[in-house]
Amino acid sequence: MCSSPKSSQAVKKSAIHFNDELTQEQRIRFAAKANLAQERREQRELANSRYAQKHPQIKSSKGFFSWLQQWVN
Repeated sequence: MCSSPKSSQAVKKSAIHFNDELTQEQRIRFAAKANLAQERREQRELANSRYAQKHPQIKSSKGFFSWLQQWVN
């Protein structure tokens, strides 16, 4: 029978130790960039939530009565 890679004992786990290969200066720069990215992500999410509050989505339902109700409102 053919063994799958998951059950095979011959398959080595590839352990990536990204942090072990960095110098202290590289770690500091990496952390600074990661922090900036996190701040930008939080600002973008805040802006998106504000936009969503100001511009509520109108549910697009099909049919004559839903169209008439939207037209009356």
